[in-house]
Amino acid sequence: MSLEGTVVNGLIMLDGGAQLPEGARVRVDLADADDLAPPPEPYDRATELAILREALEDVKAGRGQPARDFLKGLAAECRLPLAPGE
Repeated sequence: MSLEGTVVNGLIMLDGGAQLPEGARVRVDLADADDLAPPPEPYDRATELAILREALEDVKAGRGQPARDFLKGLAAECRLPLAPGE
């Protein structure tokens, strides 16, 4: 399994709020060896709200796809099993 995240205050914060069980062994590979500095702002509420507003406008304009189709593609891309009957 491959997860991504950002180091914040010395801890790795996994994207999407993913959590691992206590005691899980992990290996850390830097995505970009030149990117060792923490991001200037770990969380920028205004930016996050702008992204969500843009996504909502995309949905309203019909520029989206059904969640089931997205999840099937994600499962195929990540080589995850589909739910029974899928």
